[in-house]
Amino acid sequence: MRQLTLLLLLFTGTSVLAQKPITIADMQDWNRLTNEQISADGRHILYTLTKDVGDPTAVLYNTSTKTERRLPRLHRAELTYDGRHLIGLLKPAYDTTRQIKLRDKKKAKDKLKDMDSLLVWDLSQPAPVVIPKVYGYKIGDRTAKSYAYTTASALPDSLRKGLDKDAKRLVVRNFTTRDSFYLEGVMDYVVSRDAPAVLAHRTDKDSTWQAGIHYLDTRQLEWQALLQDSLDYEGLTLTHDGTQAAFLTRERDPDDKQLGYNLHHWRIGGDKTTVADLNELTTSYQMSVSADYTPRFSFDGEQLFFGTRGRRLEKDTTLLDDEIADVEIWTTEDARLYTQENVRLSEEKKRTYLAVLDLADGTARQLATTAMPYAYTPPEMNGRYVAIYDDRPYAKETMWEGFPGARNTVVIDTKTGRTRPMLDGQVTPARFLEGGDYLIWYNQTDTTWNSFDASNGEHHVLTTNATGVFYDEVNDRPMHPRSYGYAGTLEGGRKFLVNDRYDIWELDAAGREAPRRVTRGREASLRYFLRDLDREERFIDPSEKQLVETFNQDTYAGGFGWLDMRSGTYTAAKAAPKSYGDFAKARQAEAYIYSESDFRQYPDLQYTTDLSRPATVISDANPQQNQFNWGTAERYQWVDNQGRTLSGLLIKPDGFDPNKQYPLLVNFYERNSEGLYRHRTPVPGRSSINYPHYVSKGYVIFNPDVIYRIGYPGESAYDCVMSGVTSLISEGFIDRKRIGAQGHSWGGYQVAYLATRTDLFAAIESGAPVVNMFSAYGGIRWGSGLSRQFQYERTQSRIGGSPWEFPLRYMENSPIFTSDKINTPILILHNDEDGAVPWYQGIEWYTALRRLGKKAWLLNYRGEPHWPVKTPNRADFQTRMEQFFDHYLMGGDLPVWMDEGVAPLERGLNMGLEPASDKGGGPPVRH
Repeated sequence: MRQLTLLLLLFTGTSVLAQKPITIADMQDWNRLTNEQISADGRHILYTLTKDVGDPTAVLYNTSTKTERRLPRLHRAELTYDGRHLIGLLKPAYDTTRQIKLRDKKKAKDKLKDMDSLLVWDLSQPAPVVIPKVYGYKIGDRTAKSYAYTTASALPDSLRKGLDKDAKRLVVRNFTTRDSFYLEGVMDYVVSRDAPAVLAHRTDKDSTWQAGIHYLDTRQLEWQALLQDSLDYEGLTLTHDGTQAAFLTRERDPDDKQLGYNLHHWRIGGDKTTVADLNELTTSYQMSVSADYTPRFSFDGEQLFFGTRGRRLEKDTTLLDDEIADVEIWTTEDARLYTQENVRLSEEKKRTYLAVLDLADGTARQLATTAMPYAYTPPEMNGRYVAIYDDRPYAKETMWEGFPGARNTVVIDTKTGRTRPMLDGQVTPARFLEGGDYLIWYNQTDTTWNSFDASNGEHHVLTTNATGVFYDEVNDRPMHPRSYGYAGTLEGGRKFLVNDRYDIWELDAAGREAPRRVTRGREASLRYFLRDLDREERFIDPSEKQLVETFNQDTYAGGFGWLDMRSGTYTAAKAAPKSYGDFAKARQAEAYIYSESDFRQYPDLQYTTDLSRPATVISDANPQQNQFNWGTAERYQWVDNQGRTLSGLLIKPDGFDPNKQYPLLVNFYERNSEGLYRHRTPVPGRSSINYPHYVSKGYVIFNPDVIYRIGYPGESAYDCVMSGVTSLISEGFIDRKRIGAQGHSWGGYQVAYLATRTDLFAAIESGAPVVNMFSAYGGIRWGSGLSRQFQYERTQSRIGGSPWEFPLRYMENSPIFTSDKINTPILILHNDEDGAVPWYQGIEWYTALRRLGKKAWLLNYRGEPHWPVKTPNRADFQTRMEQFFDHYLMGGDLPVWMDEGVAPLERGLNMGLEPASDKGGGPPVRH
C-alpha cells in the first residue's frame, strides 16, 4: 500500500509538473472555431479552425459515421444549398507564401496569384476534385446545381493579343453532371440566388469578338448573348430566380469621364434587351444613370431600382497642380465638420440618388434628390414603399448632443409616386418591417416605440412608460437611454417584436391592438433573446415554436429552450452556469448545432437531433489546452464605501491556495461581470491582457464593475475599483506589493486617473488614454471626422456639459493636471494613426511624465490605429506588456528596451527584448 501511495504521489506530481504557462507563441498557435455550417439534411457539419499565425483547416464532420475529414489550407469553405457538395479555395501554405515573399517581395504577388486551387467535393465520393489556378468562384445561395469560377485564359499567347490583361476564362460546371460551359475574356460575372443562372461581362478581343453581356442557364446548355457592342459595361444583376437581368452601358469617351450610362433590362425568352427611356427623368432632375449604384430588382421582380447623379465639378486641366491653391474653408454654419466631410469624401464622390423603373409600363421615377438624398429601403426591396430623408438640418447639434439625430423623412409609393411626409425633426433612424408596409423606430427622447403606416400616413405611438420599461434601465450616461432593440417581424408584416431588459414584447404597427408581453422574465430575473433558426424565412410564424436563449440576471447562468409565441409558455431545454451560442438548424431535418462554454471550456460545437436532450461534442479545437495551466472564474461581490453591493470578475489560477499571496492584475472597462461564463481564447489581443495567459503564469485577475456618477467618471472608477481591491486584499491572498492595473481607451483613461490617486499599484499599462479632457474635448475622432464634444457632454466620458459650464469637472477628471502625484511606473500604448483617441493625448502624458522625472515608456506602433492590428505588432505589444508586468509584479528580468530603450537607428533591427543583464535572444515569438 505504501508503494502504491508513493507511485500515486509521483504520478500526481508529474502530472502537475506537466502543466505549463501559456506563452505568446502558444497563443499564436491557438485555434478559433469559425464559419459553422450544418447541411440541409443534417448529415454533415462544416467548420473552420483558424489561428493567429498559420493556415486555416476546414473540418467536415459526418453525423452518421461520427468521423471527420480535415482539409488544411481551405479558405471560404462552404456547403452547397442541398448539402451534397463542399466547395472552397485551396491557398498555398503559410510557410510557402512566406518563403516566396522572402525570395522576391516585388514578384511575390504575381507568383502567388496562380497558386490558388478550387476544391469541389461530392460528399458521396471518397475524395474531392481539385482544379488548379482558380482566381475566385461563386455559387447561388439557394441553388446547388452549378458553380462558376474564373481561371487563366486558355488561349495561347499568340491569340491573347488585344485581350485585356485582366480578362479571365469563366467556367461554369454542374455539380451532379459533367456538363461544363466556358466563356473567354470575362471581366465580371454574377450568379442568381435561386437558379443555375449566370450573367457575364465579356470584353473586346480585336476583331474576334465584341464586348457584351452573356447569359447562361445551365439547363439550356448554351450561352446567350444579350448585347454585343464595344461599350463600357457595369452593374450586372439578376433576379433571384434568374429570369430577368439588368446592366448598364455607355459609349467609350475618353474626353468625358462623367458620361452617363444607359439602363438595360432583359426578360427570359426575350430576343433583346430593352433600354429604359429615362429622358424625362434626366431632363427634369438634371440627372444621369450612375454605375456607382448596382441596379437591384424588387422582391417581386416588378421594379428595378437604380442610382442617378448630376454632373460634378471637374478639374481645370489648363492649370498645373502647383498653380491651384489647396485650401479648406470651414464655416461655423456647415452642417457637418469639414473633417467629417473629408472622411465621407470618397463616398460623396460616388453619391447616387435612388430612382426606380416600373418594368410593367416603363415609367421611371426619381425618388431621392439633392434635397432629400438618403434612403431607407425595405428588406430585399420587398414592398412598394421607399423612405427618403435628410439629416443635415440637425447634424450640427449631434456634434455635442450625440447620436442619433433627428431626420426629415418622406415616404414614397414607388408605383404611383405619391409622397407622405413623416414627423419632421422628430424621427430618428427608422427601419421598414419585413413586407415593407410599415416603418418603425424608437424615440430616445420620450422612450417610446413608434410606427408609420406607409399606406395612409398614420403615425402611431405604440408604447408609453405606463406600458413597460423599454429604455436601458442601467443607463448611467447623461444622454437619453437607448432601447433593448428590435427582434423581428411576425407573419403578415404588421406586428413585430421588441425587447425590454428581460422580456419579448409584441407590438402592432397599425396601432389596433395593445402591446402584449410575450414572456414573463422580469419576475424571475430571466432575460429572453429570440434566436433565428431559419435564415430564409423573413417572418416569424407565431404558430411555430421559437428557439429562445436565456440569461439569468442574478446568477449569470445561460440557457435555451422553446417559446410558444401565442401562449407565452417557455419550455426550458437547458440551463447551466455556461454560455451558449452559434445555434443553427438543418434546413430539412431535426438536427441542430450550438456551442457551450465557460471560462475553462472552449465553445466547441455540439450536435443533437433534439435540443432537449444531451448533445454530442463534435469538435476539439484545442486539445493542447490540457497541457497548460488554466484558472477558474467566479463572481466577486463586495460593499463599497457608499454601502452599495458591487460585482466583479475574479480569476484565480489552478491550484489556488487561499493561504498563499498572489500578484494581482486589475483590468476593467465599464461593466463586465455578466461575462462570468464567457470563454476567453488565448490569442495575442490588440488592447487587453489575455486572462488565460496571465492566470496560467500565477496571476490573480480582478475585473470590477464601475457604476458612474454623472460629472465624476474618474472618481466613480476610483470608488468602485479601489473598494474592490481593498476588499480583495482583506481576503489575505493578494500581495499588496504586487498589484498592477491595465486598461485601454476608456479603460486606459481610468487606470491613468487611478495612478494620480493612489500608490497602491506597482505598475500600470495605459493604452490610448485621454488624459486632458480640455484638449480632447476640442479634438477630432479622425476615423469618422466627428468632433469629440458629444463624448464628454453626453456619452462615455459622462461630464454632462461643456467646459464653459463645468470647467472644474474637466480639470478634476483629467490626469494630466495631477501627474506630479504619480509614483507608479507607467507603460503607455498610443499609435500615431489612432482615429478614436488623438495620439497627442498619449504624447501629452508621456512628455509630462518625462518632464516630472517619472518612470514611463511610450509604445507607438507606426501607422497603426486605436490598437495594434498587424499580427507582429500585436505579438510584440503583448510581449512587452508581459515583460513590464513580470518585471514589477513577478521579479522578472528587466528587458533592454525598458532599461536602455531602442534608438531610431535600431528600430526594427534590435527589438531589445532580451534581459538587460545578458542581452541574449528574446522569447520565441513568431512574427
